[in-house]
Amino acid sequence: MASLQQDPGGNFHVTFRFGGARFKRSLKTKKRRQAQAASFRLEENIALIESGRLELPDGADIPTFLLSDGKLNGKPQTTTLRLGDLLSTYTSSIPSDALEPTTLKTIGLHTRHIVRILGSRKTLHSISTKDLQNYITTRSKEPGINGFVSAGTIRKEIATFGSLWNWALSQNHVTGVFPKRGLMFPKVTEKPPFQTWKQIERQIAVGRLSDAESSELWHSLYLDTTQVDELLEHIRVTAEYPFLYPMCVFAAHTGVRRSEFCRSQIADFDLENRTVVVRERKRARSKRTTRIVPLTPKLTEVMSTWLEEKEQSPHTFPEDHRVVRNRKLQREEGCVQPEEASHHLNQVLSGSKWKTVPGWHTLRHSFISNCATKGIDQRFIDAWVGHQTEEQRRRYRHLFPDKQQSALDSVFQTQ
Repeated sequence: MASLQQDPGGNFHVTFRFGGARFKRSLKTKKRRQAQAASFRLEENIALIESGRLELPDGADIPTFLLSDGKLNGKPQTTTLRLGDLLSTYTSSIPSDALEPTTLKTIGLHTRHIVRILGSRKTLHSISTKDLQNYITTRSKEPGINGFVSAGTIRKEIATFGSLWNWALSQNHVTGVFPKRGLMFPKVTEKPPFQTWKQIERQIAVGRLSDAESSELWHSLYLDTTQVDELLEHIRVTAEYPFLYPMCVFAAHTGVRRSEFCRSQIADFDLENRTVVVRERKRARSKRTTRIVPLTPKLTEVMSTWLEEKEQSPHTFPEDHRVVRNRKLQREEGCVQPEEASHHLNQVLSGSKWKTVPGWHTLRHSFISNCATKGIDQRFIDAWVGHQTEEQRRRYRHLFPDKQQSALDSVFQTQ
C-alpha cells in the first residue's frame, strides 16, 4: 500500500514497499488530487507486475518505472546548462535562417538582462518562481526610456526566457516546466491612441507633462496628408543620400515596415499595374510570406524615376558605399540596413520643425490613420500593412468618425 506525505513546502511524496525494499519519491505536485491519482496508478502497476501482466526490466529504476506506467526505465538524463551559456547553446543549435536578425538581436538583449540579474553561473534546473519574481521586481525598479522599465518590456523578457526554457526542455537540458505560475507583474499602461500634431501639443501645454510623458505622446503621432507631403519635401531637399527620399515616399504611401522596404527588390515592383510585392518576415514563423500592396500615382512616379537612376543592383535600395557601417550588425548583404535607414532619417529630421517625429514608424502609423479617417474598410488596411494585433487596432478605431457618427445618429434618430 502506497502512502502520501506532504513536506513543509507543500510538495507531495509517495512512500511504498516493493520486493522487500522501501521507496520514497517526490511527485512534484502540491495538488492533493494529482498526488492521489499518481499513488493509485503506482499501486495498480505493482499489482500488474505481481500478476505477470507487466514485466519489470532488469536494472530499472523502480519508482520511475511504476510512476510512468512502465514507459521509463530510469530518470531522464539532463545536462547542466548555465544561464551564461544558454544563448550561445541555443543559437548554435538552430538553422541559420530559422529566425530573423532582429529577432535574434531581441532575444540576445533580453537574455543579457536575465543573466545580469540572476547570474551567469546559475543553472536552469535551479531556477524557481521566486527567482523569476525577483527578476521582475528588480527590472521594474531600473531606469527605462521613459522613466522605469515598462511592464510590457518585462513581460516580453519573461516570454523570451520561457521560449528558451521550452527549447532547453526539448533538448533535455532541464526537466520541469517553466516556473512562471503565480508571477506578479506591474500594471501595463495602454498606449495612447494615435493623434494629430495639434492634439499632442495641446495635451503637452495643458497637462504640463514631463519630458518622458511628452515623448510617449509623440510616439503616438500621425501626420495628416498635408503634413506628410511637407515632410517628404523637406527630406527631398535636405537628404544627403539619394535613396532616402524614394525610401520615405515608399514608407509613407504604403505603410510598409522599415525592414520590408529595406529588403525589397526591383523585381517586386509592377509599375504598369501599380502594385508592389512586400516580402514579409513577421506573419508566419515557419515560412516566408508576401502581400501585394497598391501604389499611389505619386509613389509610382517617384519609384519609376529612382529605379532608372539608381546603380545596377537587384535591391531597390542598394547599399551606399559612402556609409560607415557597424560590422557587428547581422546584415542582409547588398541593401541599406534598417539601422542605417533610421540613422539617416534622424539626421535629416534633427534641427528642423520635424525633430519631434520619432522615426519610421510615424510614416507607417500616418498611412494607416489617414486611411482610417477617409473611411477605408479596416480589412483593406490590414491587408495592405500586414498583420495587425487587436491591441493595435484599438489605437486606430477612433479615427473612423463618419461610421461612428452615423451609428450614434441611428440610435437617437427622431421617431
